[in-house]
Amino acid sequence: MRSLLLLFLTASVTLAQNVTIDSLRRQLTGMPPDSNRVKTMHELATNLWWNGYDSLARQTLQQALITARQVNFPAGEIRARLALARIEADYLSDTRAAHAQLDTALKLAFTSHNRSLEGQVYLRRAQLYENIMSKLPEARLLLEKALQKMRQASDRQWEAQVLNEMAILKMGEGQYVDAINLWLRTRRIQESIQDWKSLRATLPNLGAAYVKLNRYAEAMACFDEAQQVADRLNDRMVRVFLAGKKGEIFERKGMYEQALSLYLDQVEAYQHPYVPASLARAYGAVGRMYSQLKQYNKALEYTRLSGQTYRNTVEKTQAVMEHNAQANFGRIYLALKQYNQTITYAKAGLLWTEPIREMRPERTEYLRQLAEAYDKLKQPARALYYFKRYKAEADTMLNEEAMQKATVASMTYDFEKKQQAARLQQAHQQARIQSLENDNLSQTRNLLLVTLVLVAVLAGFVVWNNRRLRIRNDELAQKNAEIESALYRGQTIERKRVASELHDSVAAKVSALKWRFEAFDTSQFDSDQLEEHTRLVNHMGEVYDDIRAISHNLMPEILEKQGLQAALIKLTETLNVQNRTRFIVDVHESGEEVRGKTAHELYAITLELVNNILKHARARQAAITLLRKNGCITLTVEDDGQGIQAGKAEPGIGFTNIHSRLERLGGTYHLSNREQGGTLVDIQIPQPG
Repeated sequence: MRSLLLLFLTASVTLAQNVTIDSLRRQLTGMPPDSNRVKTMHELATNLWWNGYDSLARQTLQQALITARQVNFPAGEIRARLALARIEADYLSDTRAAHAQLDTALKLAFTSHNRSLEGQVYLRRAQLYENIMSKLPEARLLLEKALQKMRQASDRQWEAQVLNEMAILKMGEGQYVDAINLWLRTRRIQESIQDWKSLRATLPNLGAAYVKLNRYAEAMACFDEAQQVADRLNDRMVRVFLAGKKGEIFERKGMYEQALSLYLDQVEAYQHPYVPASLARAYGAVGRMYSQLKQYNKALEYTRLSGQTYRNTVEKTQAVMEHNAQANFGRIYLALKQYNQTITYAKAGLLWTEPIREMRPERTEYLRQLAEAYDKLKQPARALYYFKRYKAEADTMLNEEAMQKATVASMTYDFEKKQQAARLQQAHQQARIQSLENDNLSQTRNLLLVTLVLVAVLAGFVVWNNRRLRIRNDELAQKNAEIESALYRGQTIERKRVASELHDSVAAKVSALKWRFEAFDTSQFDSDQLEEHTRLVNHMGEVYDDIRAISHNLMPEILEKQGLQAALIKLTETLNVQNRTRFIVDVHESGEEVRGKTAHELYAITLELVNNILKHARARQAAITLLRKNGCITLTVEDDGQGIQAGKAEPGIGFTNIHSRLERLGGTYHLSNREQGGTLVDIQIPQPG
């Protein structure tokens, strides 16, 4: 009881120091029970929640709910129930009660025909589902419904809130460019309606996405603007969040002591008042820094605190995992050379994240740990398996194209903002000229002539300025083309180097090792030893064949010398020797040889589709056709296999890679089942100039 009393007194002292909260509490004194009192109580609860006083916020909202029902104010009752559900989304300690609040709120919203409030119910329910991995698909559907309702209601403020939540899900998927674009849309809306309260969350989130792409200048600019908004609103929790994000930048730059200092400040801030979900993440960050500083005892201590604290935030019946802590354990035991411990933690984490695309960053880290641990344990086959999966996930999350798109998105926003300011300035000047003309109708003809001259000068300036902008845009387009050309040349050189290294070094060594094993005197071996010896020789032969195939596919010599058509013919000849499926190729109507970047991308796409046929189609025959028609190059790959199964999940990483390559070529693809059975993929790209 003493500790509870002390906590209450501490909270009271802190609350007294918050000017906004103190002012709202004074307003409530003597205010009659009406709709204005409900609105003031809701505003007070919001400010209490912002500052981390969740229990007091809940009490205030319960009082607001009771008062709203007494004075027959349905909108006030709905908003109180929505706010209670939102606070619960941070804890997940009583989700049943939160869903009951939302069910009642939705009925009231339907009765009052308020589409905006209906959309807010869908948004709050989606926020409850976002922390439950099995409910993420349902959360995405709810957000789409919420966005539709906000647009129907023309509610720009809540439309921005829904876009913000969609961006958070994209961030969890590792789709940082999509998240940035959503947050930029959110920011434009909030700035246009001057919604500073909502902007205080959007700016830090946008900065956090830039940090993931190593765009530290853009991230710091967002954080500085967010700091100004937080200071204006006296929002302590946003300031604490920003400190953690700046710590993340220090961490990525290898400045671990500076990052540790900021993370420890976060721990202290989230302890008083107690914010368990955020505190768990802060503990995990501190443990990560101590691990980098090789203070492994402290690293383990804070990592355990992270896991325990997170466990205490959710209902006891739920199985949970704090992935900051789980990944930390893996890193620490790697550093301590306890590789079996690393494998235990990493596999447990991987099992949680495996089916969930929103957890790609965590999954990537677990795969990296498993690859490294198995490598240290001298288990190369498993190490190679996990390394390939890690590389695929990491390349998907962050690649050069994503960096360029993020830069373009940032430049687009700045450019549009400058254009908007120029338009406002121009409109202001034109309005002033019009006002002067109206006020000076009685003045002399000479003054009118001077005004007309000023207008002509201004128009000339606008035309000159627009011409400069067009020239600048043309220069940017030319620079982008040069960058793309240089990137392709660099990729080609790197492919050749890696292919040469694989063929001349790694393959040669594996071949030599296979020969040495084959030269063993096996006359003294018993049957088990002979069987193991044979297995090892065969396995090394398979590794050698795989390395040669990878080397060849990275940079086929025939593709460089004779073009795509010859490479496709050679590919089918090789496939027909090694596989049960018979491949037919037709390039007779393909015209002149396809070379350069287009040839490399189409060859890589063909390999991906052929691999899908061999793995999944169970086909007896497949056909590859290349032709030119109506100014396009068309590539068709079809088979007589089992086709696309009804109800199959969305395409995997293979078709994601195909889509990415076609984007670079400006092309499209169509996937369908053939009438006579099997699958058909039709790809079209414009002929290169």
